[in-house]
Amino acid sequence: METTETSRRRTPVRRDWYWFLGRLGQTLITIGILMFLFVGYQLWGTGIEESQAQDRLASQFERRNTEVIVTVPSSNDDATSSTSTSTSQDAPNNASPIVVDEGDAIAAIAIPRIGVSKYVVAGVAPDDLKKGPGHFPSTPQPGHLGNMAIAGHRTTYGEPFRNIDELELGDEIIVTDIQGREFRYVVDSQQIVGPNDSYVVATTDPNVARLTLTTCHPEFSAKERLIVSAVLDTSTSEPVDDKPFVYASFVEADERRPLPGDTAEGTNNDTGTVVDVTDAAANPSTRAAEEYDTFSRGWFSDSAAWPQVIVWVLVQSLVIALGWYVARRSRRWIGIAAAAVPFFVVLYFVFQNVNRLLPPNL
Repeated sequence: METTETSRRRTPVRRDWYWFLGRLGQTLITIGILMFLFVGYQLWGTGIEESQAQDRLASQFERRNTEVIVTVPSSNDDATSSTSTSTSQDAPNNASPIVVDEGDAIAAIAIPRIGVSKYVVAGVAPDDLKKGPGHFPSTPQPGHLGNMAIAGHRTTYGEPFRNIDELELGDEIIVTDIQGREFRYVVDSQQIVGPNDSYVVATTDPNVARLTLTTCHPEFSAKERLIVSAVLDTSTSEPVDDKPFVYASFVEADERRPLPGDTAEGTNNDTGTVVDVTDAAANPSTRAAEEYDTFSRGWFSDSAAWPQVIVWVLVQSLVIALGWYVARRSRRWIGIAAAAVPFFVVLYFVFQNVNRLLPPNL
């Protein structure tokens, strides 16, 4: 009896067209489930990543916004000097600009009509926009003359600009810089342009302070761009005659003004540091056009993602193989349980790198 059962278990499966049809069905179902999980990662997983990044930006922004080191003369007879701490609004011109790297918090943006309240990062590279709306480095800073441009995702990474199409003429957009000054912009136009129409982020009138928001259009597509333009309301905004920050890529000197609370060895607390801007910012219109070209890239444009995708897919295959081996050597549910957690952990990294192959401004 035992011999009969053993031989029956070892009887090879007849692989007719029914067998191949069954394997094809299982494969299609597996692909469908993976695609469903990837869509879930796109819509919710990236939002969690953006939320965590915004928490870190909030801490960085607060440190920059609450304290500025200002050198003032001492009242002592020996004419020595002392350093006092005050808010940036007390004497913003007495301090040199903070040097920022792309990805740093440089402003906060609030759009009351659609409930948006986000921290704006320096730069519009794909990694920058994963943290929140990004400021085009070659465009003016908040409150300054010219066209300040900010880009943001519409369907992923917190979808900060998903509903900007609902903005109407006269709606307010409030931008707060790292010195705590509020600038109120009033929406005056909305348009849809092609993916390569970089003129929308260029300054056409250097005597007017404007704000341009740009995102992909339609939703879940990078076929076109949705542009919302606004003009500064000078009657409700604070005047500016200084720039609170400067991009590291525009700075010639190696010295950088540290953030309040920084304790890294070698930081220099001398606020008299002279920040020289190189020719990198000499032609902002051209540079803004180059930055805008980031969004014209289509599918599979990030070739550096392929090695990472391949590595993580191989790791995933190894996890599946080990789970299958355990299931064969013991019970099936033990193999599934053993592989479940590492499967989803590795799958997260697979999705994270596959996402780099999508258009950068989805």
